[in-house]
Amino acid sequence: LIVDSRSFLEYNDLHIQGAVNVCCSKLVKRRLQQDKVCVRDFLLQNCRLERGLVEYENGDVIVYDQSSVSTASVSPDSFLHVLLHKLIHVFRRVFLLSGGFLEFQACYGDLCEDKSRLLRSSSSTLHNMTSLSQPCLPITNVGPTRILPFLYLGSQQDAHNQELLSDFNITYEVNVSTNCPKPDFIQDSHFLRLPVNDSYGEKLLPYFVRATQFIDKVRETNGSVLVHCLAGISRSPTVAIAYVMRHLQMTFDDAFRYVKSKRSSISPNFNFLGQLLEYERQLR
Repeated sequence: LIVDSRSFLEYNDLHIQGAVNVCCSKLVKRRLQQDKVCVRDFLLQNCRLERGLVEYENGDVIVYDQSSVSTASVSPDSFLHVLLHKLIHVFRRVFLLSGGFLEFQACYGDLCEDKSRLLRSSSSTLHNMTSLSQPCLPITNVGPTRILPFLYLGSQQDAHNQELLSDFNITYEVNVSTNCPKPDFIQDSHFLRLPVNDSYGEKLLPYFVRATQFIDKVRETNGSVLVHCLAGISRSPTVAIAYVMRHLQMTFDDAFRYVKSKRSSISPNFNFLGQLLEYERQLR
């Protein structure tokens, strides 16, 4: 098992053939440090390990970053250090690739692949990937959550409750799904659909600009908009976080914490977290 611990963007640009990328961020590091997610589940959710981890547990795990020469050169506060510490408790043998990706690329450039090659080789399997989030309908619906004065986050159930939306003066909706129906009482001009499923192969990043423009239009008309998916846990919070990043000029980590403080149940899947990290780089 070859694990790329670099950023989502660096991995997409070029990586070692067959390597799986883990979502390198302060948020994920904290989750691992605080044991809010175990490294086994983290790898299964974040990486394309179709046959699970069993076949790797008695084998070698090779981890690399951009250029670390040895474990002695890895900062104790780094994501890589935390990841290595967690991996050695699950796998028999864990190695750090000396010199990292840069040295490997210099010596074995023909064994590296870029994003376009990866997408071509995996396109036949990506559409079969299941959701990275567990089925997560809330036990009790909490109703729309106010993120900003004009922006609310909620579920499909909220989106179809006309009386509830009226109480919040919500007359616009952003529907982040392929099949959640549009309510009859919402005007067509007040409705935006982002046709995305909650799965590994889905891309929300290309829709961030369209969603931002739509929400900005609502704000400029002094209206209120509900951004929702099925449960209001993964897809729609991703859109809300992206909007907060741009509107309030926040980093991904700060925007995530901000939205999480408003609606504690949010849990974007690791695929979407990686796209938010890439979006953060685009906004710089």
